[in-house]
Amino acid sequence: MATIVIIYCRVSTDDQLDNTSLEQQELDGREYCDEHGFIVAGVIKEVYTGSVWRERKLFMEMRQRYLSGEIQGVVVRTYSRFTRVIADYFVLTQEMREHNVKLYCVKEQYDDSPLGRCLQVMQMGFNEQERETTRQRTIDGKRARVTNKKLYLAGKKPPYGLTFDDAKVKGKLIINEAEASVVRDILHMRADKQTIYAITKFLIDANIPSPSGGRWNERTVRMIIERAADLYQGIAYAYKYELTKEYRNGKLTTVKRVRPVSERLLLPEGTVPRIIDEETARLALASAGINAQDSPRNNPNTEDTLLRSGYIRCGQCGNLMSMRRHKKSDGVYLIYRCPGLARAARTCEYIEVSAPKIDTIVWDYLLGVLRDLEIVEAAVNSILELDEFTSPEKAAIKTIDDCKALIEQYREDLKTPGLSRGARAVVLEDLGKQTELLEELEQTLAAIQAGRVSFEKVLNEYRDFVAWCQEFKRSGGDASYKRKREALRFLGVSVYIYKRSSPEGQYKIRLAPPELMRSLKLLPKHIEGTSSRSGS
Repeated sequence: MATIVIIYCRVSTDDQLDNTSLEQQELDGREYCDEHGFIVAGVIKEVYTGSVWRERKLFMEMRQRYLSGEIQGVVVRTYSRFTRVIADYFVLTQEMREHNVKLYCVKEQYDDSPLGRCLQVMQMGFNEQERETTRQRTIDGKRARVTNKKLYLAGKKPPYGLTFDDAKVKGKLIINEAEASVVRDILHMRADKQTIYAITKFLIDANIPSPSGGRWNERTVRMIIERAADLYQGIAYAYKYELTKEYRNGKLTTVKRVRPVSERLLLPEGTVPRIIDEETARLALASAGINAQDSPRNNPNTEDTLLRSGYIRCGQCGNLMSMRRHKKSDGVYLIYRCPGLARAARTCEYIEVSAPKIDTIVWDYLLGVLRDLEIVEAAVNSILELDEFTSPEKAAIKTIDDCKALIEQYREDLKTPGLSRGARAVVLEDLGKQTELLEELEQTLAAIQAGRVSFEKVLNEYRDFVAWCQEFKRSGGDASYKRKREALRFLGVSVYIYKRSSPEGQYKIRLAPPELMRSLKLLPKHIEGTSSRSGS
């Protein structure tokens, strides 16, 4: 019976030494399949780095096909097309053997004996070293471009307001007069204390294309203003950002971080031309603080509204609503309004509600819920006496300890006198797999420790909530503003506001207590999970 295979072809930005095209890889693969009588079930062409495999979408689809038994083999031109990392090679080829799937290589052919697999490992080691050498050459070349030739370290496109003097070399930036005029207009308007909204609306009404060619938005306008601190004053840095690799949700992810000024490389004066004068730049940057101070959102009377800052949303677009003060002849009125109305590109209809009215409705509803929480104290006290929760951190530490012990055992096995080549190859393979696993586990542990909130800290908060419930019962239903806000948080309150003519009513109150609160059984059964109430 003929073997069914997939031809896998890959190139990436790392491939500066081996620039074999995808088409040539396919031709070589098909010729190899014809010689061996293989049935080609498909050809996969992918452009992605060979240093990872979980992030390669087409690779993962192919992997799913051979794990499900749909195909019996994978054909690659060289092993580096499959992966450039020796630890990944260990894991993937072992997985393939367990599913009776073979990896065929056109240019680098080894038999399936222990010696053959050992030679494959050596070849993969050379591939990994080749990749690292290429990567370092690229880094050194970029640094030499900056430090020796004093040239701008260009990206794919120049910053807005500027253009390259030479589209191929990209060594120096010059002013793009059409875009620079827009930059100056933005910064002058900001220097005159115009709001981000007003500037964005002006650009949209004037039909001025954004840097991407579409409509302007507040975020892009802010980016232009922030660049007045350096770039638009003719101050340019190389290595302003740093790209690092971190494991997130089991995948290796590229994270972009802004370097401190001390770690950047200041480029020579004249590398980037000045677009705006120093005084205009200073006023534009300073106006952000002035506008924020004058904004009605930053008022000293924060206790005037209960649901501000996160507990009330627009039922139409889902945006958080903000508090506004309306001054009229007979007084000041507080309202919650959807911010979609205030944006230059309006995303929502006119939706607002009286703040005192909806605050009173929500709190009256919560009073009825809180009176049913008499079981809270007993639940928290009982859970403190038990050890029912094993944190992800403890589990990760235990797995790392087990993995380290296994690695140490493999290393001892390699010291065994008279160990055959075949046995040594098997031990090396297992050692590589465990070493990679250990690295991933340590990355996972670091992520847990960086982002977790300790269980004890959460329980301390619930102890405070128990005390609040007791105080609430003693006071007959009276509570301070701070305690009311704590009740909103503990009960996971979200209030949605609709138009007055909505058939569902003008408001909807939802309770979605945090997972920990439900797991501790801190809620009566009739409100466990997500509860809601609607009204007009």
